[in-house]
Amino acid sequence: MFQKPFFIAVLLAAAGLIPFICVGAVVLLDPLETPIAIQVLISYGAVILSFLGAVHWGFALRDTAHPLPGAEMTPAMLGYERQLLVFGVLPALIGWVALLAMIHFSAPVLAVFLLLLGFFLTVVVETIGKGRGVVAGNYLVLRWAISIVVMLILLLVLFAVLSGMRVG
Repeated sequence: MFQKPFFIAVLLAAAGLIPFICVGAVVLLDPLETPIAIQVLISYGAVILSFLGAVHWGFALRDTAHPLPGAEMTPAMLGYERQLLVFGVLPALIGWVALLAMIHFSAPVLAVFLLLLGFFLTVVVETIGKGRGVVAGNYLVLRWAISIVVMLILLLVLFAVLSGMRVG
């Protein structure tokens, strides 16, 4: 059971939720630690968003770096590969802008909103990729499950800050 790659992926993905859950709880339950907790949440979210983009490079390079002998890639497939490579960078850029909003402009609300948008767009694009045969179904189910938890936490933090319950 622990030797199957997808099961290991599920365990690691669940472990990746621990910082979101813990820091989200600090934001909601400990008003004195909210400002630093939001900074930690934004920083971790930006890192994870970058990682999710990098997965798309793996999808693209899987076929082009190790093509089947004698198999030619169609122009449509090459176009998909290019889209994957471009999309692989966009989540990292969104995460970077979120960090910039937090650090340089002292705008944690904007930063959390950007991360929320980034996680949502990433999973939507992956859903489109499933329809194109680029993203595996089990991966997509895992990504939606993890993304929903992350987006709920980000929404709760955003609501808490916007409603005045917490100051970011």
